[in-house]
Amino acid sequence: MLREAMKAAFAEVFSNRFSSEIDKVVDAYRVMLRESLAKGDDTELQAALNRARLQEKILAGTVMVDQAQACELLGLSAANPSATMKRKEDKREILRFTVDGRAAYPLFQFDVERRRIHPAMARLIALKPQGWSGFRLLHWLTRPHLDFGAAPAERLGAEGDAVIAAFEREIVPAEHG
Repeated sequence: MLREAMKAAFAEVFSNRFSSEIDKVVDAYRVMLRESLAKGDDTELQAALNRARLQEKILAGTVMVDQAQACELLGLSAANPSATMKRKEDKREILRFTVDGRAAYPLFQFDVERRRIHPAMARLIALKPQGWSGFRLLHWLTRPHLDFGAAPAERLGAEGDAVIAAFEREIVPAEHG
């Protein structure tokens, strides 16, 4: 009986100490997590969140097609749409974005009647300055432009050369003097 009582006492002491140690570890972990989370006044975090929100807004306002649909619009084999569209991306003929973890392409890039990508797209992508992201080009293409009275994306088929010229003017660095 004494042995049983001693076992129970030891178990309780060790259990309390172990529990106390676990509580200390958990509390320290919580402090570490709180300290590692960005504060509301963290300017880098706010800038990143603003970029992400703008990107989501731009994507939400743009009609997108997936890889299989893109192949269908181009009259290409849908046997392996991922590889087919990857070749187009590698040749820098088309803008690609990731939406919900999947490849997506703005519909305006496609010349549906001729089953091709508007030729102006490859030129615009080639002209895109190194400091410009695909999102920035997408934003430029989808916002109204004075030259067209519409978004450049809406004029790719009818006025591809004019869209390219407007983009060339857009990317010229400002000269102050």
